[in-house]
Amino acid sequence: MGRSVRERFARKIMQALEELAVQLFDAGAVRLGDIEAKVGRRTPIYFDLRVVVSHPRLMMAISEQLTRLAADIPHDLLCGVPYAALPFAAVMSVNSNTPMIMKRKETKLYATKKILEGVYEAGQKCLVVEDVVTSGGSLLETVATLRGEQLRVSHAVVVLDREQGGASVLAADGVEVKSVYTMTALVRVLQECGRISDETAEIVSDHIKECRFA
Repeated sequence: MGRSVRERFARKIMQALEELAVQLFDAGAVRLGDIEAKVGRRTPIYFDLRVVVSHPRLMMAISEQLTRLAADIPHDLLCGVPYAALPFAAVMSVNSNTPMIMKRKETKLYATKKILEGVYEAGQKCLVVEDVVTSGGSLLETVATLRGEQLRVSHAVVVLDREQGGASVLAADGVEVKSVYTMTALVRVLQECGRISDETAEIVSDHIKECRFA
């Protein structure tokens, strides 16, 4: 691929990411305000991808970007972190013809008593799919379960890295995180497109620097 072709391809990807960021904001997936996050801290910006299940085109667009990130990662299986990432993993599985397995929130208490649903073999490489990485806790829990079933996990693709230390925590456990967006990049796009103010962008930037988990 020549340099000019690579540059055009890169610009096309960047344009698609900018358009997707605005569409996510308009769909209510990006919320602003003093919001209590899952980890018990307050945050001025919250990314809620659960609303995307009601927007098929958005779900397809996000899954396409995640599949793009996954293209250079050797893997035999996909596993979405329950529950927000499951729809994206399912779309990726169908579009790429890659088998998917599902992690249960808890071990099934009857019949098969499984913690993982689907067909897999020990030693297979499993790529984990996640919506947002903050502290990395939910993703690490899924990785531990997969490794406990003798699956090999070395990478995860995520929609948003909040840049609060989660990716570093995962790297220390042997999991490389590739993200569609970092919080800094997402906020910059929304700021340039007039969806958030300069003041809000500065507040988010300060929050990222002050609230880190590693």
